[in-house]
Amino acid sequence: MFESLKLSFSEAHWVVITILTLYTWFINKQSASAKEMLDIRLRVTELESAVKDMPSKLEIARLEGQVETIKTQLNSANQNIGQVQRGVSRIEQWLIDNKK
Repeated sequence: MFESLKLSFSEAHWVVITILTLYTWFINKQSASAKEMLDIRLRVTELESAVKDMPSKLEIARLEGQVETIKTQLNSANQNIGQVQRGVSRIEQWLIDNKK
């Protein structure tokens, strides 16, 4: 009964080598190579430095407030320029009308 289950040394050797080969192939397929790991580490480092240099939400809100203030100042300056331009036009017209 057990004689049919006996394996010779060469058959057992072949089975063990086959199992080890399959295991090694599977592990190598699942694990990342050293170059891939280095590439991933470099990418993560670049991302971390890029995120570190980005402005915070508070800084962005502060800048938006400054932009709105500048827009308001420019609008008032444009209105003042328009008033000055109308005054210059009136003076020019007066000079043309009173030319001797």
